Formats: sequence, C-alpha cells, structure tokens
Amino acid sequence: MSVELDLSLFNFQAGGLQPDGSYNFVPLARAFLDGPHPDLLMLCEAKFWHARGRRPLHTAMAHLAEVTGRPYVGELHTGALATAVIYDPRVLRLDAAEEPEFPDKRNLTRFSLRADPTYRLHVYVEHWPYADPEQRLARARLLATSGTSPTPTLIAGDLNSTSSGPHLPTPDWTHIPTSTRDHKAHHHNGTWHADTRAIDRLIGTWNTTTNQRVNSAGFHHLAELDPHTPTPLPPTTNGPHGLHIDYILANHALLNTATVIPGTYQIHIPPDNNPTTWPSDHRRISCTLRIHTPQPAGAQAGMTDTPHCGGGGMLNPSGKLQNEGA
Repeated sequence: MSVELDLSLFNFQAGGLQPDGSYNFVPLARAFLDGPHPDLLMLCEAKFWHARGRRPLHTAMAHLAEVTGRPYVGELHTGALATAVIYDPRVLRLDAAEEPEFPDKRNLTRFSLRADPTYRLHVYVEHWPYADPEQRLARARLLATSGTSPTPTLIAGDLNSTSSGPHLPTPDWTHIPTSTRDHKAHHHNGTWHADTRAIDRLIGTWNTTTNQRVNSAGFHHLAELDPHTPTPLPPTTNGPHGLHIDYILANHALLNTATVIPGTYQIHIPPDNNPTTWPSDHRRISCTLRIHTPQPAGAQAGMTDTPHCGGGGMLNPSGKLQNEGA
C-alpha cells in the first residue's frame, strides 16, 4: 500500500503579529490559495502565540481551513518565536507532542499514519538562530543522531543557513553590510563565503569533483531528490541577497520507505516584486512524498514496493542520481 503525503513548510513573518499588537492572517491564507493543500504544514515564527493563549494558532487554522477545506488541528511548540505543526487528522494521528525538558525532544512531534497506524513519522520543526552560526552548528550536531534512527524522520524549518554546492544560490558578500555579514558567512583565505557547516553537518558536504555529497549524518535535502528541481535552486527568501535557508530534510529510514514524487518539490515564488503583496519574507515550500507501507501479512510472495530514489543517493545539479560517498 502507498500513501501520498503533501508537505508544506512556511516561515510566516512574525506569525502575523502587527505593530499595534493585533494579528493578520490574511497573508497566511493567501499563501495557501494554490495547491497542493498540505496534509502537514510545518510553520515557523509563531510569535507570542503561547502568550496569547494559543488563540493565534486556532485562528490560523481556521483561516487555512477556510481556503483549503481541510479540518486542520495543530500543535504549538515552546518559545516566544515558536514553531508549529498544522495537520489533517484524517491523514495523520498525533502520538506525542514535544517534550521541551529534553533538548532532543524539543520541536518534535510524533505521528502515525491513519491509513497504517504501524507507520511512525517523527517531525522536527526548527527555527535556528538568525545571527549565531555556532548555535546553529550545535543544534545540527544534536539532531544529527536522528539521521541513522530506524524511525522515519523529517527536519524542516528556517535553518538560517545554506548548504554547500554550486546549485545553491549565493550573494555577493561584499554587498552585505558588515554589521550582519558574519551572521551567515565566514571569512576564509581573504574572501567571504557562505557558512555551510550546520546544514552540511546533516546532509554532507558537496564534492565538486564527484557531484555528490559526502560524510552526511544520514539526512538528505528533498530538493536534491527531485529530478525536476531547477538548477540553481531558487532562494527561499524574498528580496535582495536571497539565500536558500529553508529546508525539508529526510533521514535514511524515511527514504527507505518513501519517494519524492518527481516535480512536486516547489518553492512558491511571488508573481511580482512588490513586498506589500508577499505573504511573508520567506517563500512557501511544498513537496509530496509517496510512502510505501509494509504489505499486510499473507500478501503474495515476491511482491515488493516500488523502489525509491533516496536510500544513500543524492542528485547532482543535472538531476542524475549519485551514490553517496564515504
């Protein structure tokens, strides 16, 4: 049996919080007018949603339900600038919410599939520090242990870092103000370069000779598993000096049971350059997984699920699947 799971990642600027203290969820709804409507939305920047009695979470879900027709429910993680999961309970069943007392359980939601309750899915929704690359690297080191977990696991969020590789956009760092340049770049051999350490710690460093990633912790960037993803990858932020800093990562266990449906990984780019029409300063990301659940006992011998494009492979910028190096 296979189940298609529509994912979306969206960094909703300030969680809709306005200067006068009110909230505006019209831009959030506008971001999801077009399909696919997600079974699972991983959302960043739920600013002060806890302090407002979680009312903004429920208001956000009501707006999304109105434009999608989905009966969404959700979980809000801890923190003033929290992350959240919003999901269709007809597709996913909540097994456990985050346990904020334990660093490796923060921002973690544990699901199972309604269609097959034996299939477990762990989802981290992360918003890494904007200005501190060392904190980002420390968080990546902690989450890296999930790369080899036997449980299918996603890490998604505004990771405020880019990764290595010629297919990733990079700005002219000399045009970035010196006051903020070292937030996402470091100085090496007389020039400024993107600081890719945190993401590369999870998915591996890009080897320009072999066009593949090496030394990953067991995670893969879903954009690099879709052969129709554009090269170079578009920025995930709007405005000048855009970087690709919003990621959906999957571990080996997930890619042993699921495929990225080709052509579904999409960075939703606004149709114009007018910031007043942008739903957020970040772009929505969507992707569809086809999950292959185990066959029932007694199924015909020799029948197997469709092989996936993940495993230990990565795609080079031309879309060719490569085996991951040692």
